[in-house]
Amino acid sequence: MEEENNFQEKKGIIAKLKKLGIWQISTMVLGVLFIASLFTGGFRLKDITGSAAVDELNAIILNDKRCDECVAAIAMLTPQLQSLFPGIKIKELDYSGKEGKELFVSNDLKVLPAVLFTEDVKTQQSYSNIASYLETKGEFFSLRVGANFNPEAEICDNGKDDDGDNVADCDDVDCANSLLCRPEIKNKLDVFVMSQCPYGVRALDSMKEVLSNFKNKINFNIHFIASETSNGVFNSLHGQGEVDENIRGLCAIKYYPTDYKYMDYIWCRNKDITSTSWENCAVSAFGTADKIKTCSQGSEGKSLLSEDIKLAEQLKISGSPTWLTNNRATFSGIDAETVKTNFCEENPNVEGCGNVLSSQSDVTGSC
Repeated sequence: MEEENNFQEKKGIIAKLKKLGIWQISTMVLGVLFIASLFTGGFRLKDITGSAAVDELNAIILNDKRCDECVAAIAMLTPQLQSLFPGIKIKELDYSGKEGKELFVSNDLKVLPAVLFTEDVKTQQSYSNIASYLETKGEFFSLRVGANFNPEAEICDNGKDDDGDNVADCDDVDCANSLLCRPEIKNKLDVFVMSQCPYGVRALDSMKEVLSNFKNKINFNIHFIASETSNGVFNSLHGQGEVDENIRGLCAIKYYPTDYKYMDYIWCRNKDITSTSWENCAVSAFGTADKIKTCSQGSEGKSLLSEDIKLAEQLKISGSPTWLTNNRATFSGIDAETVKTNFCEENPNVEGCGNVLSSQSDVTGSC
């Protein structure tokens, strides 16, 4: 029983990190090493470098107490660093202090929290296991932890002019895309997905029942999660096939928006989402694959994806699926009843809110 409780507690830590948003897909906290430490009771690494490890390792954690999720993430990460490097000595600094600000500027840091190692990290037994997670920042090696808090930008809910431009909170341009400052749009429902994410697929499939329930009373939109590594070159968790399908989905949305006709294509593709044979679904949904082919295989499709993924980046949404209600409130869920319930919490008077939809409480998760 105790082992089961410990297992569930450790799963909860991972879930909490994901919810905080600090754990990003491309820059995970210690990557698989962190997960391994949680489920094996700590790192037990053999010295594969052939050199003796030093007894001590100096590190600095630079954080910002104004960022609650940054503080929470570091609180969970610190024990793992101590397990990975038993001789580590951690100096904690806050950006609010003179030393913290000077460290941030002199080492060309852009976001917090920052975990900075001295040159001694190279002599540690575990160095080869984390080397790919380190990048040079000034005189330090910085551990990529998926940080995304800019301490020089405006904080949108503290009543202060943080960046010194004489405007505060939602009046500051930095807060234009903050969830807190976004204008409320009633009856609006957006979902952010990766097209080949199995949880995203199930969520989009649930929309068949949701859309039927609300008839024309809901303003539904799909956005995709990916990153643009260079002009017209994209990266997505499930590879190039997912990038291509994201683009085809956006082309379908552009050319077949009436009565959510594009959803017929998406629901068809979701039956075999990794298949490269997409044309049959386009013909089934639209009578032709020509428009989707021309759009998705040319510059138009790349432009659509480049513009679309900016919203998820601005809102710091990285989990598929993530829902956005009324342009402001986010929630997670896959089944139709969960989607309806959360939508109706913000729009209680919409016809259809009293109906009970399908629930799949056994299916949870995100990519």
